[in-house]
Amino acid sequence: MAFFTEDEQNVLRVTRMIIHVVGRPDEDFVPEPEIEVQEEGFFRARIIADASDALHEFRDDSLVKPIVEQMARGEITFEAGGQELARQFARDHVKTAVAGAFFVFELDVGADARVYALIKYDYREAVELSQTEGRSVLRAIVQAFVKDRKAVQKICLIRVVGRDADRMISAADRMHQAPDLTDYFAKYLGVYRNQSDTELSDRLDTAMRQSLNEVREHLPNGVPTALRQMKQTLEGRETVTNDDVVQAAIHVAGRPDDEGIRVLIEAKTRKCLKRQRLDDVAFTPEARIFRTRPREFVRTAEEVRLEYPAEQLGQTVVRQEVDDNIVFTVTTRRIIEDGTVPDRSHTRN
Repeated sequence: MAFFTEDEQNVLRVTRMIIHVVGRPDEDFVPEPEIEVQEEGFFRARIIADASDALHEFRDDSLVKPIVEQMARGEITFEAGGQELARQFARDHVKTAVAGAFFVFELDVGADARVYALIKYDYREAVELSQTEGRSVLRAIVQAFVKDRKAVQKICLIRVVGRDADRMISAADRMHQAPDLTDYFAKYLGVYRNQSDTELSDRLDTAMRQSLNEVREHLPNGVPTALRQMKQTLEGRETVTNDDVVQAAIHVAGRPDDEGIRVLIEAKTRKCLKRQRLDDVAFTPEARIFRTRPREFVRTAEEVRLEYPAEQLGQTVVRQEVDDNIVFTVTTRRIIEDGTVPDRSHTRN
């Protein structure tokens, strides 16, 4: 499932926020006070848009997890917790990384759960503008953040239910190839990646097959050909996103003129990706899932021969053992060829 449920998305609100400047050279960390929530609608929309399925898990020695739990329990104030989270981030911030604004948000998602969002944003232009014209640095950061919707560098979402934080978190780092995090961000959070490329690749393969089977009536060349074309479209990309998979599915359907069909294909594809816990997950799939499997054949004792694409086994070709017999069931929308073959049982002298 995705990080936020549909019910959580419907009620999600940003209730508290604090911002710190981090990573400026030759300057000590300066704790800032909690500020009134600004541009709540924008931040809410950005957090939902950047939330992906949880692929990272807290280590036992994480320093971030206990701070967030103390904030949620009321053992320390939100301001004190936000300052400590920012202080540790500034401490771990490497010199080669650009300076930025570090946001800590508290989110109300209903029920007994609470979510904390940690976001790092490159704000260099905002700082220069602030220093030149004497504006408030934090106000300039907020204004610049709202103007630049694609400048989130790092984001982490932590859910607390009751008194304890979930071990699985949603985290993304645009300074590193998805879904991996830069070393210093992973070290700061105290997390490791819980899902391997092999697991993600297998789930993507399953999601593509499932999605095409659910829209088979809209595929002009059938599921096997569509799957092969879909894989050819996605093969070789540095990263594959949900949007890439959706566009590939629409492409193999011949980019239908009917908007209703395109909407249906997108909905079915995203549903299958979500079912495989790949909602908004971007990664580099293993090359093996793009290889076309060979054709398989079976010859029976009764001299019956079946030949079919290997990827259709379990799809349109089903093999079952019933009592002492082996039963093949072939399901098709239409028969392309129907005829006889020469009798080769007699040989010429």
